[in-house]
Amino acid sequence: MESAKNMKSPMVTPPASAPVRGGERKRVLTLSTELVLLIINLVIIIAMSLITDSFLSVYNIGNLFKQASIIGIIAISSTMVIISGGIDLSVGAVTGLTAMIAAVLMSSDRMGMAILPALLITVVLGTLIGVYHGFIIYDFHIPPFIATLGSLYILRGVIKLISEAQTIARLPEAFTTFSQGEVLGIPNMVIVWLVLAVIAQFILSNGTFGRNIYVIGSSREVARLSGIKMRQNTYAIYIAAAFLCSIAGILLTSRLASAVPGGGGGYEMAAIAAAVVGGASLSGAKGSIVGTVLGTFLMALIANAGVHLKISPFLMEIITGALLTIAVVIDQLRNRKR
Repeated sequence: MESAKNMKSPMVTPPASAPVRGGERKRVLTLSTELVLLIINLVIIIAMSLITDSFLSVYNIGNLFKQASIIGIIAISSTMVIISGGIDLSVGAVTGLTAMIAAVLMSSDRMGMAILPALLITVVLGTLIGVYHGFIIYDFHIPPFIATLGSLYILRGVIKLISEAQTIARLPEAFTTFSQGEVLGIPNMVIVWLVLAVIAQFILSNGTFGRNIYVIGSSREVARLSGIKMRQNTYAIYIAAAFLCSIAGILLTSRLASAVPGGGGGYEMAAIAAAVVGGASLSGAKGSIVGTVLGTFLMALIANAGVHLKISPFLMEIITGALLTIAVVIDQLRNRKR
């Protein structure tokens, strides 16, 4: 069916008129969101530097960025899926599974494999989860929410199965020290996060694939009529998401120097929250990686500030939930004004 439609309506880029005007409107909204986030981040940093003496220390700033980097990479994957009008609740489980796979492969107590082949196998296995998601979501028409929720439970079970519900440690030192390394004072983990963010932003802003993601998120029917190959793009979106989570899982294992059965737990909500706070709309077709990076940093900054101010972690959860709710309300109000 799809091939016949493609023959009648060959793949073309969206017409210059309407999509460009819509794209300009989206850019204006995204830029304003990014500017607001940047201001909020700067205000909190200035306020905390005045209130506490240790906030602007090299150690704390480095730790702050390290804390944000893993969630930041996962949030990039969530942003791409959300822009396409989907949702992926399995990103934390994929991160936890790939973290465990890497540990099992490299641990001297388990398989004791060399670092490079172990990492390649980990990324391939993690990326295959994205293939599975594309398959059941597109070919079986399972709603992304249900498909990825099922995966979340399946993958959590697989993690406990291959680890025997135990922490896996005794990993190669060259691997565990990577997360502690720096280049020109910038932690390696942060460099990986920012490089992936730049690549993802470039793809969304300039590539055909990026434009297709926005069109699909705006209207799947319009995307089909425009000649966009829905199967290939749906698969590509979830494969990219799983690939990014695999990278996050590897970094998580490196930072902890081990893998735990509950690794990545709760990361899916944190990543979705960072994407939404960064301007991604749960209705689809809106968002940017720059906004997600700023949203991720804002959430990490608030959590870090809470520790310095000795605010109850329970109260911090309330604050984070309120921040997410406000972001969604603002998004809904903007959609109503259009």
